[in-house]
Parts: sequence; C-alpha cells; structure tokens
Amino acid sequence: MGDWLLRPQSYVGSEWISPEGVGLYAHEKVNYTSFHIGDYEAIKGAAIDPYIALRDAYVQVRKRLVEP
Repeated sequence: MGDWLLRPQSYVGSEWISPEGVGLYAHEKVNYTSFHIGDYEAIKGAAIDPYIALRDAYVQVRKRLVEP
C-alpha cells in the first residue's frame, strides 16, 4: 500500500486503463529497462543462443514462484 501511494499512477485517477495511466506505466517500464540494459547485454554475451537462455531463465523464475 505504501509504494502504491508514491507512484504517479495513483494520482491520475481510479480508472485502471486510461491514456495517462498507460503512458505513466510505459514510462516506468522504459526507465526500469534503461537502468538494467547491462544485465541483458551480459546474458546475451555469455549465451550461445540468447533466446534459449532468456527463455530458460524465465521458466526457472516462474517455477520457483509457483513451487513452495
């Protein structure tokens, strides 16, 4: 709850899908990605096939979240 009050999306309005909310969400994701682009480049450089490496990493994370 505390983090939600600090996010700009909470001040836009109560509609979950609004042009302003979508714009703010997109900005948040682009900003997050810009700070973590080095992580992607490291994975891409270390892998023989980046698609398979990222797919396997995604499956492992999802599996860890589902299993207790």
